[in-house]
Amino acid sequence: MPADIAETLAKLPATPGITYRGMSGEPATSAVTLSRVLPTSVDPRMATENFTAERVVAIVTVTGRFIAPLSRHPDELEVALLPATLLLPVGSVAVDGIANDVVLLAETGTAPGLPADLPELERVVSNQIAAALLREPVTVHSPGRFSTPRASQ
Repeated sequence: MPADIAETLAKLPATPGITYRGMSGEPATSAVTLSRVLPTSVDPRMATENFTAERVVAIVTVTGRFIAPLSRHPDELEVALLPATLLLPVGSVAVDGIANDVVLLAETGTAPGLPADLPELERVVSNQIAAALLREPVTVHSPGRFSTPRASQ
């Protein structure tokens, strides 16, 4: 069944952009190849369950599929990253109001509208997260969908 979902998603057009995910634990220090569909959100507040995740991960995607219009919860602004997608760690950025530096991952390749370099990526991510911090909390429809659980304290 999961292969069918990945195959179906692969038929949708790619939507390059920056998408987010929450995570716990230490960030990857080497390339990661996805083994399954990875749900992410264009909204960092949604992706981190209202910034309750230990870390925020910003992902520059060239091949992600924007599936919000097809979703049961379109307000989640979901972007699906496909299996075999290669994500490279490209840095991190401190953002006021976020405890840990935001982890920056990127697919190889380019697309119109994506940040041209690391300083631009850092600016865009910082601005998007700062704006999300100012918004009201979102309704989390599916806890854990976009964010791995916080490590035990």
